[in-house]
Amino acid sequence: MMKNDNKMRSSVYAWLLLPLTIIAGCRSSRESQATPDTATWRQEPFTIDGSDKEWAKPLPGYSGSEKISYEIANDGQTLYILLSTKDPQEQQKIIQGGMTVWVNTKADKSQADAIGIGYPLDSRNDHDQNLMEQAQPDRYQHHAATLQDKKDYALYGFGKGSEVGNFTYGDDNPQGVQMRMDFNNAGELIYEASMPLALLYPTHSATASYASKSIAVGFQIDGLPPNANVPRGAGGGPSIGVGGGLGFGSFGSGGGLGISIGQGFGGGGGGGRNKQLFKDTEVWQVVQLTGKRAF
Repeated sequence: MMKNDNKMRSSVYAWLLLPLTIIAGCRSSRESQATPDTATWRQEPFTIDGSDKEWAKPLPGYSGSEKISYEIANDGQTLYILLSTKDPQEQQKIIQGGMTVWVNTKADKSQADAIGIGYPLDSRNDHDQNLMEQAQPDRYQHHAATLQDKKDYALYGFGKGSEVGNFTYGDDNPQGVQMRMDFNNAGELIYEASMPLALLYPTHSATASYASKSIAVGFQIDGLPPNANVPRGAGGGPSIGVGGGLGFGSFGSGGGLGISIGQGFGGGGGGGRNKQLFKDTEVWQVVQLTGKRAF
């Protein structure tokens, strides 16, 4: 009888411990998933030219729902980011809606204390595009924006406080940030960007490795406003096509980029034309920099 009681107690204890074991397993799984990915080590600097020829395929980062591929890399002195998408709607959303790439050196998935590269600029911030539309309203009234129309880019948070610096696409900037967007021969939209690690970590020793540093890279894609000049299909939603081979000046030599983009647009009747065509999306990726000595 005593043996049976002991068996029963053991069974009860096992059942009581089972939920704790499951919880511990789930916690362990979540913690392992929270471990930052490792940035790709780059032996030689990338050339920033809006081409993905220097990047190994397939790219390690992929989002099926957002239809983008991306990679974050570094060498001893520079951070590189690459984005690639072949989906026409995602391409048009980026070109017309605007995109900002954020880098947070505290590895927080937040724009607070982050620095950003804005390109293409949305219609509210694209000063050059607004001037052209005001000067030639008839020409631009039914004109869907292309890369050739995007003449400005912006740097956020690189100065004291939250100063914004606007520059002409193709011109250098004092911070040494480099960026280029173009189409490759396969019709994929390619975005490359780079920034000096010394800019991100001004107090870090120039001869020390950056391997212990983790960063959060955020990709903010703005939605298209209701009055965007996007051709519409019969169903009320955008019917978009984007051609390849639209290339122009770069900022110099540099790096690559990573992004995640959401989609979804207001369509049809019931005031659909007054709705934003695509939703704003903000996706973050935390990575740990790869380490070799910077000299």
